Amino acid sequence: MTARARWGLAMAAAALLAALLAACGGANDARATPASAGGASASSTASPLAGRVSVFAAASLTDVFRSIGSAFSKAHPGASVEFNFASSSALAAQIEQAAPANVFASADVPQMQRLADQGLLAESLAIFARNLPVIVVSADNGAGITTPKDLARPGLKLVLAAPDVPIGHYARQIIDRLAAEPGYGAAYKDATLKNVVSNEANVRAVLTKIELGEADAGVVYRTDALGARAKVKTIALPDGANVVASYPIAIVSGTRNAAAAAAFVAFVRGAEGQQLLQDAGFDAP
Repeated sequence: MTARARWGLAMAAAALLAALLAACGGANDARATPASAGGASASSTASPLAGRVSVFAAASLTDVFRSIGSAFSKAHPGASVEFNFASSSALAAQIEQAAPANVFASADVPQMQRLADQGLLAESLAIFARNLPVIVVSADNGAGITTPKDLARPGLKLVLAAPDVPIGHYARQIIDRLAAEPGYGAAYKDATLKNVVSNEANVRAVLTKIELGEADAGVVYRTDALGARAKVKTIALPDGANVVASYPIAIVSGTRNAAAAAAFVAFVRGAEGQQLLQDAGFDAP
């Protein structure tokens, strides 16, 4: 073989080797590109929510949480919300007994904290709204109540929630504070509590008693009074004697549909949920 022939053969071999190397490199690039593209797509597109979220919520949240639940389901068509409304103390007891709650929204911190202390919450509680107690009387105010002092009037029928129910506890705190105010005195507390004719299971039961004229006055949340509209009238409480009700929310431990539960909590705390709460008369956290 001549030198020219050997040189030509070497060049052909080199060209063949280069082509093979390029092909291998291209194959590797082709495999890498879809994988990296698929990874980017997976991270940028969240899986749609599905399943049911079981929300245990304080009775005072009944109307606004139904509105929030509808808005949440509209935003997440694959998910639905089921509510259990009752007093926060009753709901906490149900969760302690392993009731299937995914999310708990309480009308006070102590009921939520009792679950946290037992390890029954999957996360720290977060305050999502605030509320104020008010005195309510029937629309015709037959007893002629004009100030909180009138609650101590002999023979007046006062209805409160039970002491372990948040609004019942708040009401008794207010009575204690009023008794310390000038113009009320220590006897005010005893006289007012003597007028209590029933201790109701939740704030809605108190409101119903007033609407039906079965009692002269009661203590409920401002939002409940607003919801009753023309059926009741409110009597202002002195700022120094009133208390602020803080509403915490948290995911219950052992929740199976954790993604949907977390999304609901985020929705409540987000712009749309907060607007619905404020439209209902709640204050921002």
